[in-house]
This record gives sequence, C-alpha cells and structure tokens, in this order.
Amino acid sequence: MRKVLLTLSLLSLLMYAACGGNKDPFDIPAGAGGGGPSTPLTATVKGKIAFDGPPPTPKKQPTTSDPNCKNPDLVVEDVVVSEGGLENVILYVSGGDLAGKSFAPPTEKKTLDQKGCHYVPHALTLQVGQTLRILNSDETLHNVHAWAEVNTPFNESQATKGVETEKVFTKEEIMFPVRCDVHNWMNMYIGVFNHPLHTVSGKGGAFEIKLPAGTYEVTAMHEKLGKQTAMVTVADNGSADLNFTFKPK
Repeated sequence: MRKVLLTLSLLSLLMYAACGGNKDPFDIPAGAGGGGPSTPLTATVKGKIAFDGPPPTPKKQPTTSDPNCKNPDLVVEDVVVSEGGLENVILYVSGGDLAGKSFAPPTEKKTLDQKGCHYVPHALTLQVGQTLRILNSDETLHNVHAWAEVNTPFNESQATKGVETEKVFTKEEIMFPVRCDVHNWMNMYIGVFNHPLHTVSGKGGAFEIKLPAGTYEVTAMHEKLGKQTAMVTVADNGSADLNFTFKPK
C-alpha cells in the first residue's frame, strides 16, 4: 500500500512540474532566460527622462574632513538635471515578451570607481552573473559597503590607491545602495537584473536599451523621485521612442 501511495505522489509531482505549476511565464531564471543560446538584441528603445520644473541648484559637498580627498568641486548627486533631463535613472524591462528568451551574462566587466572621494558612476546596472570591478583611485582609505538584501551584502576595505575587488551577484535585485562608511557622503546605487535589457540615463536624461523585438513594460526608477512604467512595442531591426517625465518632490 505504501509503495502505491509513493508511486502516485511521484506521478503527481511529475505532472505538476510538466505543467509548470503556478510559474509566472515572465519569471526568467537568473542569468539564463529560457535556456539555450542568447536571444539576439535586434531592436532599440530610446528616449529621454525629462525633469518637469526648474533644475535644482547643485549643492556643494564638503570633503575637508579628509585632506586626501582633494575634490573641492564635488556636489550632491541625489537629483542631477542637465539640459532639462534627469540623470542617474535606472531603466529596465519589467515585463512583456520575455518568455522563451535566453540571455547569457555579458563577459564585459562593469567598473565602479572611487575617485575624488566620489563614486563613479552614481548609478549602474548589470546582469546576474556579470562581473563588477570595484576600484580605489584615491590616495586614501575607502570601504565599500553594499546594502544588498536579496544578494549577499558585503563591507570591504580598500586601503590604498589601485586596490581592486571583483564581485558577481547571483540574484536579481532592482536597486540597492552602496556607501562608504569612512566618508559618509559617498553613495551610489546598483541594479541587478536577470537579463541585459537595462541601462542608466545619462546627460540630458538620454537613454537607450537594446532588446529583442516585441512588446514590453519598461520601468524607470530614481533613488529619490520614485518609479514609473510604460509599454512600448518595437519591431525587429526597428527603433521606438519612449519618454518619461519626473517632477520634483
């Protein structure tokens, strides 16, 4: 009798797995997509993150507590507006035609530099499995404190100029802060995604994402001004415009 029950239980589990259970069709496995060769990124979504309002006056960030910082022109970067556009906005595909697509982690490393007691860049994105290179370019002590909650957090010292560390994140985590506990004004943000369909807005709020043809939900997220979503459809070898507008709080 026990053997019969065990056999029935195993059959039920196999049938459940074959049907996919309650799995979300857009739940792409970490770093892999649907498995197999990487899906070609043959289309482009581009646009601008506009800032609706007068640009904030840059606020000077004192660094005199450490004479080795030598960066008198440093400003606070929580809201950076240039040419009417908002910089440092993380943009990523958050839904849509992702099922069955595969995305191997890029071999290109992303770099986070500490220069003038300042994180460069202020925001960056990378894919699960992609390498992040962390560099100290200053003649002073830094520590890199990543306040991740889904991935394993870390807090490591980089005591001298030229020290490098490499990290690889294993899970998607949309936005988490990195801070320096030695210089409490230093902060930046990282987004980790299961696919390569992401970027950060640059000068003038401009951005561009390479992706397969299809219909997608795109999310724009800012550390202080929140997030917005929009739908876009783009044809194979085509280009589509997508714009967002953020207002000051």
